[in-house]
Amino acid sequence: MFGRSLIITEVWLLALAPVALAYFEGCDNTYNLSPGTTYVESPYYPGSYPAGTSCRYRFVAPVDYSVQVQCTISLPQSSGQCSTDNFWLDPEGDLLMRGAENFCGSGTFARESLFTELVFAYISTGQQGGSFKCTLTTSRQNCNCGWSVNSRIANGQQAADNEFPSMVALKDVTSNQPSFCGGTIVAHRYILTAAHCTLQIKQATNIVAIAGTNNLQNPSNSRYYQQYAIQQMIRHEQYEDEPDVKNDIAVLITAQNILWSRGVGPICLPPVGTTQTFSYQTVDVIGWGTLFFAGPTSATMQKINLMVVNNQDCQTEYNDVAEIYPSQMCTYDYSGNARDSCQYDSGGPVILRSSKQFLLGIISFGKSCAANAYPMGVNTRITSHISWIRQKIGNTNCVVSL
Repeated sequence: MFGRSLIITEVWLLALAPVALAYFEGCDNTYNLSPGTTYVESPYYPGSYPAGTSCRYRFVAPVDYSVQVQCTISLPQSSGQCSTDNFWLDPEGDLLMRGAENFCGSGTFARESLFTELVFAYISTGQQGGSFKCTLTTSRQNCNCGWSVNSRIANGQQAADNEFPSMVALKDVTSNQPSFCGGTIVAHRYILTAAHCTLQIKQATNIVAIAGTNNLQNPSNSRYYQQYAIQQMIRHEQYEDEPDVKNDIAVLITAQNILWSRGVGPICLPPVGTTQTFSYQTVDVIGWGTLFFAGPTSATMQKINLMVVNNQDCQTEYNDVAEIYPSQMCTYDYSGNARDSCQYDSGGPVILRSSKQFLLGIISFGKSCAANAYPMGVNTRITSHISWIRQKIGNTNCVVSL
């Protein structure tokens, strides 16, 4: 049994972060794991590690693999208290161990990494050393998508940190503008956006996808923040924007794998053959677009909750503007509070929250943002394009039931 087991506290973290590198100077290890079993022992095992030493161990599994770890520890304690020697394990692989669990005393425990990385460390500040031995098993993870860390588009509200891990901001590196469109991660190398967004960019390599943050002014404040270069744009072959918009969808291919974390991951796609129209279901629409027509863009991700409307009612609203096709999906503000997607929100997702987050639409076009109390926007319907999407991404998305 353990002398003591507890979750690491925020106070400890604030104290550790500035000196983390100093703790592990001279004993900071990284191991790239292959599928199978690996054994790790403390220095001088089965003897004790030297008193007053500290070591950190980072393990990286292949993409879509996870690490199961079982450790037996024997750390010094006095009167049931462990004040000098502790063993820390972080299942996200965070080198600062901000979500780490703290173990001390003697006993055996088992844990699993959340994704491909795992970190553990021991810190000794006393006069007596301890020991540990860990067995790590690297195996393929089950397919997963649509997770959220937390279960202002026009008149919207700020999204919670990492509430939408699949959302990315698309930035033109030749422009000072923080973002020109939104996009949605669907697989390790693939992002969906609107076809008309790709017309704004001269070449794919001018685009970077900003992932893992809600704040475009201070993106590095998020521990999950990453940027991914785009190497190719695939616009739908039958895309049309005059006189009516059709097939407003495109796939962006990243130059390297997008790595999963709690704050970055793929959304789920509806299964092939889904015939639901989702009329009268509520959905989330998110983005960093303007807060009102011709207004300033938002530095923080905004979200609104809208309702899917049937296409016949949408056509009535758009009779003098455009024809609404079965391959499109319309959303409106059922609350009458003039909430709407706006400029620069194009390409962003229309999300259904079920047991997981599912992508139902891609923001395409609308009238002037929130022009009335019940504004209606037009989106590309994902179920009408699911076979095209899967063919373009090589069937690499996670297939789950709605």
